[in-house]
Amino acid sequence: LQVNPGLSRAILMRSMISAEEGRTNDAISDLQTLLRNEPNKPDLLVQLASYYMVDSRPRKAIGILDRLIEKDKGFWQAFRTRADALLSVGKHAEAVRDYEQALKLNPESTNILNNLSWVLATSPDDKVRDGKRSIELATKACELTDYNMPHILSTLGAGYAESGDFETAIKWSSKAVKLGREQENPQVEQ
Repeated sequence: LQVNPGLSRAILMRSMISAEEGRTNDAISDLQTLLRNEPNKPDLLVQLASYYMVDSRPRKAIGILDRLIEKDKGFWQAFRTRADALLSVGKHAEAVRDYEQALKLNPESTNILNNLSWVLATSPDDKVRDGKRSIELATKACELTDYNMPHILSTLGAGYAESGDFETAIKWSSKAVKLGREQENPQVEQ
């Protein structure tokens, strides 16, 4: 960047490094610089929205994603990211709609399957919860990951708990904790 200050790939890399180091404002600033030259580049807009979410500004992220989705209804990443942002502001029903749309566009995404399943199992809104659908989605995510992702096993357990099958819920939750320990992922146990 000292030799070529406008090199977009270098600015993007610096943005990613800044975000990884917790310097979200620097990461956002770099992406805004890039977007001045390419204001409608979908990948950059989704990345910027993600940085705003990390920076505890989900409404700012939602605004960016609203505009992006308005222009491109086929960009699943925008629906998935907006769903995450909607969850963080308590709009669970809207988040479910966005996860469903993202899933239509990318039906094999284990992240979308897992996140949608989790909301359907754990939402504080009774109208949003759907244990049967949660189990269906989490089971598919587990199959796609060979039952080797503790957080997805935990989601499957939550789906069974929502459905009232506590014995099966305990079984999957226990497997999630055990696998989390094996993979040195203490967050699952917590």
